Amino acid sequence: MKALLFALALLPECPYFYEFLPHPVDVPDREGEYLVVKWESSVTPWDTIYLQMDNNKVFSVYVPPDSFFTELLLHRGAPGACPVKNGLLCLPLTSSLLPNTRATVWNLSAGMCRDTAYLPVPKPGMLIRKDTTSGQWILTSKTLDNALSLDSLISFYGEIPLYISEVAPCPQEGIPEWFEVTNRTVLSFPLDGISDCKRAPIKTTDSIKGRSSILITKDSTDLRAFLQTGEIPIYQIPIATLRNSSDTLRLCYNGIKLDSVMWGKAVNRPIKCPSTESISPGFVPRVSNQKVLQLSERILVRSKKGSMLRVRINSEIPVELRLIDRAGVGIVRKTIGVQDLNSSWITIPEWRRCQNGPCFIILQGEGINETAAFIVRP
Repeated sequence: MKALLFALALLPECPYFYEFLPHPVDVPDREGEYLVVKWESSVTPWDTIYLQMDNNKVFSVYVPPDSFFTELLLHRGAPGACPVKNGLLCLPLTSSLLPNTRATVWNLSAGMCRDTAYLPVPKPGMLIRKDTTSGQWILTSKTLDNALSLDSLISFYGEIPLYISEVAPCPQEGIPEWFEVTNRTVLSFPLDGISDCKRAPIKTTDSIKGRSSILITKDSTDLRAFLQTGEIPIYQIPIATLRNSSDTLRLCYNGIKLDSVMWGKAVNRPIKCPSTESISPGFVPRVSNQKVLQLSERILVRSKKGSMLRVRINSEIPVELRLIDRAGVGIVRKTIGVQDLNSSWITIPEWRRCQNGPCFIILQGEGINETAAFIVRP
């Protein structure tokens, strides 16, 4: 009997479980999770897929028999937000929430077809897929299926994954202009096609990792020499020259505008030269204001007596702050009480004990786990 069910699961018209994301971390608990069911042939002898998690109530999904769907995406996200992809049936996930802290068993049936997925205990931000060698369902940090579009990511997380987090239109002499792009999600995002919306885009098979940043410049050699570290990913493309007095920098992905930052008198945001400019989005969507940790400076020069690192922490509960250098050595570890939070900047004079190159501030507390980096120069 088991052999018969296995054979039925391999038929091209039979649907099968493909992917689960039970525990996204960039959205509230009741949003973002999803599951994917696929089948190979658009000609199917069934019109309804029945799904069941553990011993919960069976729920059904109707698939029009005269359609060309070969994939079903059930997601719990923004109402009406669905990926744009041929052959994809996208519907809201209205059944009970997918558990975050225990293993589950999913059953599927459609006509004579059957499939079962034995899912392990989820981990935050990790996908669950079947290993093609062992047949076991395993946790993986791989990005979403390449066939899913940018719109898919927006629908899962409620906002565009990449944004401009820093721009240097007027750097010190000898340093090329650069800007920083940050991935706000926990999933990797392909870099191929990223540009300033004016010149040729990045051509690479690399991705920007979740919760991380890259630098984009027209001269990676000079920028690398300035940073004195090989730990920060830098990509070189012929970005257009930025005007110091006023300009707009945009970020595009294969021609789709993702974000922008503007400066100058017209937007009441003049800059001083030389300097680095923190993000102030001028294009939709705006950068989330839920970030807990803010740094006053991103580049600190040791030889300048007036260089000062300050942090602002937007939290209503005490947090632990740690200062860690590029080698992973802890320099400072302190608890920040409620009385010091929110209202003022907190000075961190110990930054001078960091080695030249990147140094890191780590903030942890109940529901808080953030890391911010800054650069120390001689």
